[in-house]
Amino acid sequence: MTINLSDKTKSQYETKRERDNKIKQMRKVISRWDKKELQDYVFNKNKTHPSSDAGMAAILERFIDTNEFQIGHMSEDLKVGFDIILSIAKNKRIYFHTTDLIYMFVKHFEDVIHSYDRQSAQTYYHKLIKAYENSVNMVRRKLEIEKEIRVKYK
Repeated sequence: MTINLSDKTKSQYETKRERDNKIKQMRKVISRWDKKELQDYVFNKNKTHPSSDAGMAAILERFIDTNEFQIGHMSEDLKVGFDIILSIAKNKRIYFHTTDLIYMFVKHFEDVIHSYDRQSAQTYYHKLIKAYENSVNMVRRKLEIEKEIRVKYK
C-alpha cells in the first residue's frame, strides 16, 4: 500500500466505497479457491493476485458466511483454515476492519475451535485471540506512523 502525500485527501466515504469495491472484486475471485490457494494468497505466493487487505477481508467474510468450519470436519482441513486466520492476523497489509473480522470469526466459530483444541490437544483458541490482539496493536502502530508522516510532510 502506498501512502498518499498529496494535498487532496479522500473523504471517509470515498475510502470506504473504494475498499468495499475491492472486497467485492476479491470475493468473486476467492469464491473459486480451495484452502491451499487461499493460503498461497495470504503468503503472497499467488502470481496473478497480490495479497491485500481487501482480499484478506474477503477470505474472512467467506469463512464466516459459508460456515466452512464445523464440528466433526476433517481435522487437517480445520487446521489449515485456522492457520490461514493466524497468517492473516500477522499480515502487515491489514487494517482495523479486517481485525474486526478476525474477532468475528473467533466468536462465530468459538465452539468449533474449542472442540478442535480438545480433540487434537492444540491451543488454537488462545493463539487466535492473541493473534487478534497483536493485529490490533500492529494496525494501531501503523496508523500512528501514517498520521505522523501526514503531519510532517503536509
